[in-house]
Amino acid sequence: MGKPIVAVLVLALLLFGAATSFVVVDEKSHAVITQFGKPVSVLSEAGLYLKLPVPFQRANLLDKRILITNTRETELLTADKKNVLVSTYISWKIADPVRYLAALRTRDFAENRLAALVQSELGSALGGRPFGTILGTSGNGASLAELEGSVERAVAGVTREDLGIEVVSLGVTRLIFPRQNLDSVFARMRAERARIARGFRSEGRAEAQKIAARAEKERARIIAEAEAKAAMLRGRGEAEAARIYAEAYQGHADFYRFLRTLEAYKKVLNEKTTLVLPADSPFLEILTSRIPGAPAAPGRSGGGAAPADAAAASPVARKPGPANTAAPPEARNPAPASPADANSVSAKPVAANPAPGGRIADGPVRDPLERDSAPAPPPARRRVFR
Repeated sequence: MGKPIVAVLVLALLLFGAATSFVVVDEKSHAVITQFGKPVSVLSEAGLYLKLPVPFQRANLLDKRILITNTRETELLTADKKNVLVSTYISWKIADPVRYLAALRTRDFAENRLAALVQSELGSALGGRPFGTILGTSGNGASLAELEGSVERAVAGVTREDLGIEVVSLGVTRLIFPRQNLDSVFARMRAERARIARGFRSEGRAEAQKIAARAEKERARIIAEAEAKAAMLRGRGEAEAARIYAEAYQGHADFYRFLRTLEAYKKVLNEKTTLVLPADSPFLEILTSRIPGAPAAPGRSGGGAAPADAAAASPVARKPGPANTAAPPEARNPAPASPADANSVSAKPVAANPAPGGRIADGPVRDPLERDSAPAPPPARRRVFR
């Protein structure tokens, strides 16, 4: 009865030893063989390996993939005494399985040690930098990426030598202010952005004024050149017009003078015009029924009295005034002219001298060659040329 039991126990021990003597290592694992707790070999290649059975040797499998650890959100203080909440991630892998097994043994313990190292180095880095330099708003080259790089280098140096861990990357996943500080921070950020915007607007207005000044200068130059060219072309046109006029009126000077006189009347005379001119003025040649260009009648330049028939026939009449209110009886009731007198009347038109301050008046116009056989009609109400 005792021999079968011993045989069964020996068989069980042999099967247990055989089962624990083989080690299967896959592509994602390291195998550290320890003998009575002391590492004796490391198996990093995939395959089937043989070792002493337990309890003589044990196989410790470690993950050789890149692992990611997220740290919890921690409140830290910057150099300008601002509280910030920071959370990070760290990717790492086992670089030295023997040292890792001796220092940490499990992944949970390794992650706790890494999180403590990251928070320590991150707090030290933030404490030496103002918050503005972390976000890159000061323009001195410091930024969040530079902060992450410095912390990663510091953590990697410790973990490689002491823990057998290689840090692959490290980064900040969240960087914010505590909720109680958000309002004041946002107000300062808005004020800073408003200051920058005012600077840009001021520069823009200055540049706009420069552009407007250049445009105004160019406009004035173009207008001056255009006016000079227009004046030159206008002078050429007027010279050409004068030449054409001269050619057109060549040989017809009297007719040309007559047309120009009519044009002058049209431009000068209107309903409100009053002219004070001597009776022999060339400007009155047509209005006094004189042939344009003909000489004035004899005796007119001396200011003497003109014949009654000429005064009645002329459209130029004296304006009633203190000097000529009472006309001579001969002028009011002229005597009938004899045939001899009628035959001796000159064919030239005769105009009376104007009264002092003489105005051009409207009155009946008679042919100076007509015989004055009847008494002159009573003076009619005269209208002043205006």
